[in-house]
Amino acid sequence: MKKLKTALLIILSFLTVCSVPSCSCSGDGSEEESSAEENASVVSELSEDISEEEESKKDESSKSKVKETSKPKEVSKEESKGSSGPSYLEPDLDSSREILSDFSSYLSQNPDTVGWINVPYTAVNYVVVQSPGDMVRVAYSEDPYYLYRDFYGNYLFSGSIFLDYRSKLGSKNLLLHGHSMADGTKFAGILSYSSLDFYKSAPVISFNSLYEKAKWKIIAVIKVNTDKSQGDPFHYLRGSFSSNYDFLNFVYELRMRSIIDCPVDVNENDTLITLSTCAYDFSGFRQAIIARKVREGEDSKVAVSKARYNSNPLYPDVWYWYRGGTKPTVTSFQDALNKKQITWYDGKQKWSAKDDKKLKEDVQKMMDGAEKKIRDTYKPEYYSQGQIDNINNIINIFMEAIREAKDTTRINDLTKQTIALIADIPPDNKEKYEAIVKARSEALTAIKNVVKGKKYRQAQQEKVNKLISEYTEKINASQDLDMIAVMRKNAVSLLGKIQTDAQLKEKEKSSSKKT
Repeated sequence: MKKLKTALLIILSFLTVCSVPSCSCSGDGSEEESSAEENASVVSELSEDISEEEESKKDESSKSKVKETSKPKEVSKEESKGSSGPSYLEPDLDSSREILSDFSSYLSQNPDTVGWINVPYTAVNYVVVQSPGDMVRVAYSEDPYYLYRDFYGNYLFSGSIFLDYRSKLGSKNLLLHGHSMADGTKFAGILSYSSLDFYKSAPVISFNSLYEKAKWKIIAVIKVNTDKSQGDPFHYLRGSFSSNYDFLNFVYELRMRSIIDCPVDVNENDTLITLSTCAYDFSGFRQAIIARKVREGEDSKVAVSKARYNSNPLYPDVWYWYRGGTKPTVTSFQDALNKKQITWYDGKQKWSAKDDKKLKEDVQKMMDGAEKKIRDTYKPEYYSQGQIDNINNIINIFMEAIREAKDTTRINDLTKQTIALIADIPPDNKEKYEAIVKARSEALTAIKNVVKGKKYRQAQQEKVNKLISEYTEKINASQDLDMIAVMRKNAVSLLGKIQTDAQLKEKEKSSSKKT
């Protein structure tokens, strides 16, 4: 059984290295064939070998795992993870903050609750969930847990609104998915933003996370393809970025694709949210709205009178093949800014061609180090020769996709998927494996306890988030007991040195008295 599962993994991961959740709700409410792969060369090479009958069987098999019930049921944390094996644990970057009382009831019913999304004048007014096992699940070519499940884990064709595994609360860009239902429910309302009039009526949306209530100003409305035969897909599902410039260059790419010129400024300190659903302009299309969080002390109103249709937005290649038009020239953020083609940037930093060069170097550096990073996460002596052969096959498959990646986020996502899949294969030496799993869990708990209940200022919170993220990734990737112990000690020590808001206030008070 173990060999069969591993063999299946190799084949399916090859097909869905970077899949995006598929919509199965066409304009007339019927189920359509999913084109759920996002910019992966391996997809086009093998997709022709899979018959429609095999795809249908795979879809039915996936859905049959959950029985439809007549009434909701409460689910435990373990049940909510599904059956894809252990999740690749990642930190909730806001977890040191106090949870809002509004979510107490939801969390008691489902610990996967992460927030609530509301879009004015649409049916979008839903609780948002996130399954901790989706990274492994998607790598096994299975649907994200909540794609066809309701809040309680029951089968539901329209699914739930869920947070992508590529972003956590506290990420630079929160990625939300939902079906586009013919009756206007779930994320169908996102399609209304193709209209300038509708945008003007609802330029601000709400997303309240477990830890804070926030308004978000829409900065872009985009249409993208997921089928590589329609042109090179734009990687819009990015939860993190390698640098401030990487982030701004991504925003530039979004604004170039936006159907509407949204009169909202953006700078490197902003945080984004992306709401993505199926669009039906062409097969496999997605429409997404991207918004930035309203800044502290900022008015949430938008000067919608200044909003205009973009005279020449950048569409996927297939758009021009069938509808004509000329693709606009896309350069880079710094180039467009210095040519005074950008009016939305209100940051104070200066940017130059050196930043473009550095961005390319960052991509190449991460790509060059990906395989070593993956191989350093497991000890061959824990595994049988057959398992090692399978692991090598997995690495080789994913490295093909990594070498074609064009940004650091994609490389990082693929690297994490590979590590997660390897971690999902229990070594033949069960005793050592269980000891490692226990050590990881205890280390992560110890790290979380250092910051639990403490309040930090923004600068300190960013340091806390960065440390927790870095050490969580390293600990989850390590299969060396001694190394896990060292990383646990270092993380606890470094986090303990970051001053809380209360400590800083006391320090300022003391300094003021001396003055």
